[in-house]
Amino acid sequence: MRALLNKTFSPTVLAILALTALILYTLWQQYSVVLPEAPEVVDGRVDVPADHQGPLVLKGYWRLYWHQLLTPEQLHNNYRETWVPARWSDPASGVNTPPGEGYATYAVDIYFAQPPHNLGFKLPHLYRAAKVWANGELLVSTGEPATSASAETSRDGIRIAPLPAGIGTHLQLVIQVSSFHHVDGGLYRSPIIDSWPALQQAEKWRVFRGLFLFSSTLTLAIYLLVLWNNASAGKEYLYLGLGLLWYSVRIFGTEKLIYYLFPDFSALWLMRAEYYGMFLCVPAYILFIQALYPKDINYTLVRTYWYVGVAASIVTSFVDSGWFSRLRDPFEALSVAYIVYFIACLIVIVWRRRAWSGLVSFLGGVIVLLFVNEVLYYREVVKVHLTPWVYVFVALTSLVFLGQRINSLLANEAQQKALLQQAVADRTRELQQRLEELDEARCHALNLAQKRSEFMAVLSHEIRTPLAGMLGALRLLGRSKKPDRELLGYAMEAGTSLLSVVNESLDASRGAVSRKTDGDPVNLGHLLSSVAQLAKTTAAEKNVGLDLDIQGLGSQPRMALCNSQALRQIVTNLLHNSVKFTDAGKVTLTASINESSDAASSSSTQQPATLCIAVSDTGRGISPADLDIIFEEYVQVGDDLSVPDSAGRGKGLGLAITKRLVDELNGTIYAESTLGQGSCFRVELPVTLTLAADVTDAPGEQHEVIREEPVAVPAMRVLVVEDDTVNKAIVVELLEADKHYVSATELPSKALQLLQGTPYQLCLFDIRLPEMSGIALLARARTMVAGTGPLFVALTANTSESDIAHYRAAGFDYVIEKPVDKVHLRYVLARARLGKTQADAFFLHNDMRPQTEQQLLVDRRQWQNIVDDLGQASAGKLLDDAYHSLRESLAQLEQALEKGRLRDISHFAHKMKSASRSVGMLSVATIAHHLESDPSRALNALGNLGNLIELSYQQLQS
Repeated sequence: MRALLNKTFSPTVLAILALTALILYTLWQQYSVVLPEAPEVVDGRVDVPADHQGPLVLKGYWRLYWHQLLTPEQLHNNYRETWVPARWSDPASGVNTPPGEGYATYAVDIYFAQPPHNLGFKLPHLYRAAKVWANGELLVSTGEPATSASAETSRDGIRIAPLPAGIGTHLQLVIQVSSFHHVDGGLYRSPIIDSWPALQQAEKWRVFRGLFLFSSTLTLAIYLLVLWNNASAGKEYLYLGLGLLWYSVRIFGTEKLIYYLFPDFSALWLMRAEYYGMFLCVPAYILFIQALYPKDINYTLVRTYWYVGVAASIVTSFVDSGWFSRLRDPFEALSVAYIVYFIACLIVIVWRRRAWSGLVSFLGGVIVLLFVNEVLYYREVVKVHLTPWVYVFVALTSLVFLGQRINSLLANEAQQKALLQQAVADRTRELQQRLEELDEARCHALNLAQKRSEFMAVLSHEIRTPLAGMLGALRLLGRSKKPDRELLGYAMEAGTSLLSVVNESLDASRGAVSRKTDGDPVNLGHLLSSVAQLAKTTAAEKNVGLDLDIQGLGSQPRMALCNSQALRQIVTNLLHNSVKFTDAGKVTLTASINESSDAASSSSTQQPATLCIAVSDTGRGISPADLDIIFEEYVQVGDDLSVPDSAGRGKGLGLAITKRLVDELNGTIYAESTLGQGSCFRVELPVTLTLAADVTDAPGEQHEVIREEPVAVPAMRVLVVEDDTVNKAIVVELLEADKHYVSATELPSKALQLLQGTPYQLCLFDIRLPEMSGIALLARARTMVAGTGPLFVALTANTSESDIAHYRAAGFDYVIEKPVDKVHLRYVLARARLGKTQADAFFLHNDMRPQTEQQLLVDRRQWQNIVDDLGQASAGKLLDDAYHSLRESLAQLEQALEKGRLRDISHFAHKMKSASRSVGMLSVATIAHHLESDPSRALNALGNLGNLIELSYQQLQS
């Protein structure tokens, strides 16, 4: 059976299934997802009914004045009809003109059934200049349309604008368009009218998406190129890095976000960037695959494709867009031919069963699919655009694959070295000199490997904190009460820090000095506030407070000359360390300035001073014996410092890096601590105060902290054994919401059958089950799994100290208190993937005590969390299931009472307690708990229990 499963779920089969699923999803989106129908333009007129909802896509037959640039006052009846959207080079337009060359005026009249309010207009991307009038008023323009190439100002880009107020029921749109610098021209995408807030929100999302895709691909590209340059990695790192680099350049050109910062940026060079990416990113990725399988893909043939892309890029750099845009269609035809060859090579690789062929064939298939999708999308054949997001996924998957491959190569290399060393040891004295040379080479190689490991450990540690802050701010978009501008400010702060780390890594690779003690003027309050804001997200996840006290900096903004990146990293590391080892209470960041005694003799614009920073917490504390070694690398002393962070990545590097940074800045750092009461880390750094006047406040200061959810792990196989319908449904919903593969049953016998045929990573057992208890099921399950097996977790509402000790002795890895919280599920899922540590929390519990008198009947905070996790529809279904389960259990409990069966009363009371606590019915859960402990109370409690169920159900529905 196991051999059959291994064959069925081989990497090749999984890759084929994943690629098939992606193709089916694309087809489903293309043919099954129906967009809201909108009235079409007929003879230059469109009538909008009163019940029309959503955006108005202005497609249909517009009035066209060919080779005329007319204002609204100059329109006449001598026009032809043309279909929008269509290119001038498209025969369907009815216009005979060289591809992309010409100018024209489009006109349409829109009649609303009732006067609209707060509408906006979106002019889509077109080539190369346009002006739009609404009811005779100039609304928006992109570039300057003209009747000749020399007079035209090219500025193709997306534009949105609010329509004038009081337009009534009639709206006339007049659009001038000219194109002399591209192979395409005309309105080849339909203009859109929608509510102004909706258009603004869509544009914000486009900006956020473009920034994320550009920064992520560029960061991955730089990371790979640094590895290739510094770590002597293979050419596959170079080619994958180049592919990502040129794809980020393409995103830079297509999204045209640079216009937000520099409106006068060259439109020609922006289009050149788009074409550079098109010509170079796909050839670079095929070269990456060829470097992995040099015997199966012809290097000369693929290299020729690369040279063609380079040649087209060189031509693009020196000619006008009207000429280099003509290279697009021939290059796409050539790319199609290479894609066919590439597919044939992938089939050969899989047929010959090369190493990693399943994963590589999957990635190659996705690249082919993305290429076809992009060609068809820009020709409006399909409406699903997969390329941007899936390309990032392919890049990350390729990076993971390279890491696994290099680990395998290193393992083989270590084994070969061991065999070689044994052979050399057996040789005679004549080979002794050769042996010494080999030993010296081996030591040199190990030294290089150690330096590379240290470099990667420090780089990963410094990158992780700003990257987590940036992703945390982006995750809050659309979910937080904060304005998007503030969240974007947080992301920009973290992104700036991340970019500084990458720049310093590049400086280090060139042998440059890693830190400098001087720097540009820095707003100390701004810097400390932004770091504190980013740390508050992590603190809020642990329900730990974080206070900022910068009164010691003075009432006015203080500017100082210092290394802002080093200072930021020092404070970030200290805050992260304090939050990580504080389970309750708060962390406080205090800062003050001590001006030097000779300040009067210094210059009027610059004064020496000392910046004093203190980070104190109410955490576990550090023993006096360990205070002397906490600043050493890879040191995690005692139980107080060995608890890893939520991702399980504690390496003992944070304080060591901080100490090194402080030393490089000629400062001092020391720690004070009392075991069990908390710690305080103090830093003193020399700075130079300056009178620089540019002072801006940190974005998002003094706003409430939003608690972020822990990040879900990749999909895993989970077995849930729970006899209560409501609890089982909640656990399954939470797991499936994170894309895990879940098997659920209420019978232990069925669970044992599932364990025989399926390799699960996590098993969740209720304690009170039919047929046998969860403890007995655990004992039988342990004997059936090979090796270490999955993690076994108990789900229970019985959580006294004796019960917890009993579960630990029985062999459970963790205990989760009901009602089950998604945070706890993700914690044990992460441990199932990453492995347990001795410092893990064994008992994961919830606080069921109400915060206010109004919460004595139901816990609305818990119910709101369920609604946020599952959605309103799924949460409502779970509430109904819980209500019916409670009514059924109550009826069974009444029957057991009539027959005097106390054991059944305890059983049904336990089911009622679990079901009610799962949805936050506190009073019902309390009475059920008492009935479970003392069934003799049932006669007095039944009458009130039914009423409480009804009242609780009504409150949670409201």
